[in-house]
Order: sequence, then structure tokens, then C-alpha cells
Amino acid sequence: MKFTELKYTVSFNTPAFLGNAEQQAQWRTPPFKALLRQWWRVVKAPDLNYSVAQLRKAEGELFGYASDSSDDTEEQRNKDRPKSRQSRLKLRMKDWAPGLLDNDKWPRTEIKGISVGEGPSIPADVYLGFGPILPASKKENRASPSLGRKAIDPERATNELRLSFARDISEGQVQEVRKAVALACWFGGIGSRSRNGWGSIKFSGDNLPPLPKTIDEVSSWLRPLESCFGLDWPHAIGSDRSGPFIWIGKPLRNWREAVFSLATARRQIRSAAKTFGRGEDISANQLIAYPVTQSNNRAWESGREGSERMPSSLRLKVVKNDQGLVPVAIHLPCAVPKRLLEKLSTADQAWVKEHQIGIWQSVHKMLDDSMQRFGGAA
Repeated sequence: MKFTELKYTVSFNTPAFLGNAEQQAQWRTPPFKALLRQWWRVVKAPDLNYSVAQLRKAEGELFGYASDSSDDTEEQRNKDRPKSRQSRLKLRMKDWAPGLLDNDKWPRTEIKGISVGEGPSIPADVYLGFGPILPASKKENRASPSLGRKAIDPERATNELRLSFARDISEGQVQEVRKAVALACWFGGIGSRSRNGWGSIKFSGDNLPPLPKTIDEVSSWLRPLESCFGLDWPHAIGSDRSGPFIWIGKPLRNWREAVFSLATARRQIRSAAKTFGRGEDISANQLIAYPVTQSNNRAWESGREGSERMPSSLRLKVVKNDQGLVPVAIHLPCAVPKRLLEKLSTADQAWVKEHQIGIWQSVHKMLDDSMQRFGGAA
């Protein structure tokens, strides 16, 4: 059967901080396309033996290239490189309305605090979304309009997303997109702090369940932990003897409870990694993409942009099923990106290679203790 269009009802299970030109929440197609590209790479990578060059070529053939320049010489244009081409996949949204949910207005009394040290507790929503969400003490001195932003309301806003395919699309490419949508539905989010659980997207349509029902549904995209660290980009869902790196929490009544649950997990993840300490100029928390103070970030200083940090390979998500809102954690392990690893001293590079697997294994153990491993024993 050949699909020319797929249609989904989309909504969010947590507030979504999408950014338009004014950095305010608005339904837009570019974040959705970026989300599909991310998960499409996971779908396609094993078919191409995880070859980055082949993956880029296949991605360009489906999602389009923008590689030609009007300033190129004829010799440059004739070189062996992909030519610019339109995407074979078009995304359309029914509504481009702005988000109206101000985090000053949502029911903060329902959101518990997170204890992160000897000082006062931090509201769970602030802990999990600092930047888009500011504590009361910061509200009067906003340094940027992007701070303390409005969000798309998960309890009121829905939209329609249409995926239209070019006539020359292959059946295989269509099926790859459908699988990418499924992974995005199960494990994806969009907008600011989406890897912390904000902007947890829900796709309804095409007979999509809220979560996979069996390991067989994700087995094609699993890879052992040690193998995952052979590449420095998120290309597969990790696994070990206990199963896939997918954890499911207990059902909760609303997104405020879910945010507290994820914030608690995020704090515990930091504590698990912290026990490994640091090398000379890099800490274990940096390897799990946890923010650290400037004094502890000497290794990755960049004079033009300030301190760099790794994007998190662990994603947090809130899924809605028949039991309520369910917290989910998923890990796509990968090595430290080469551009960051090369900034470290020889000793720190050796420290990272020696400890990175053990650091993540301590995080996995913590998640095993606090959540249910997908496909594991009850």
C-alpha cells in the first residue's frame, strides 16, 4: 500500500516551550521536522551499518539538501557532493496559534520542591526547566525575553499535522518515516528543555499506541552499551543484559506530578554520576550533560561562546496511556563528541575513556531501582 499523506492529531503531555522569532511559544513545523529527522537517523542507521556518510546521503534524499551556493564556481559544483534538492516530505500544520500558558499562572502550589543540597528546596518545574521557567527571585530582573517564556498548554491545545510525500517517494522511505513518528511519539519531545521532559509530544493516528507493547517493536534499534560508545552521536537505544535502556515510571494524575517525578529522577542521576568525581579539569556530571559551575568547567571553555556542554544522551519524557501520565526515561549512549574530547588534556581524555561506561552504568542502576525497566520482570 502506497501512502501519499499521513495525518496525526498532535498534542503535548507537558508544557512545550517552542520558539518563534520572538522566542515565544507557537505551533511551528520546523521543530517537528527536526524531531522526525533525529529519530529517522535511529531508524535508518542500522540499515547502513552506522555509516555517517551513507546516512547523510540517505537523509538528504528524503529530507532535502541545501548544499549548493550561488557563489560556487562550476568546478566546485561539479565535484562529487550532493546537489541541492527539495524535501520529499512536506509538513503542514492546521493551526499556527501562539501558546498562551504563562508559567507565572500555572498552579505552583501543586508542584513540590526538590532538595539539591543544604540550602532551600527548588521548585521542581524550575529545577527541570531553568531558563524558560524562572524562580520568583529572578522574575524582576529578566536578562532576556527568552527567559520566563509562555508555553503551549498540554491540557487545552491540540493541532493537526499532515505529512505529505512526493510522488517519487519509495515505499521503504514512507515506512521509515512512519517508524520515526512512532519513536518520536514514544520517546520524543520538542522545544526548550525537551530532553528534560518538557514538550513531551503525543501523536494520535495511524494506529499508534502510546508506548511499544513488546521489545520486538524496538529490537531493530537496540545496541549493546559498549558498542554505542564506538560512535560520538546518538544512533541507537542502548541495552544490556537486563534489557533496553527504557524505563517506565508509575502512573501520575497530572503533568505537575510528572514534572516532580522527572525532576527527582534528574537529581538522582546527578548524584549517581557525582560519586565518580572528576579528572583534572572535567567532572563526571559533565559527561552526563549536567550543568556545572564555571570553576568546574575549565576544560571546555570557549572564548567566543563561553562554556560548552554535551547534549544529553538520556531523554526524559511523559507519556499518556490508559492509566494516566507515565514518566519515561530512554538512553541513547554515545561517546564524547570529538570536538570536545580534543579540548581535554591527554590525562583527561584517558580518564573519560576509562570511566564513561561505568558512570552511565551507575545511572542505569539508579533508574533500575526507581523505575521499571521496559520488558523486565514486574
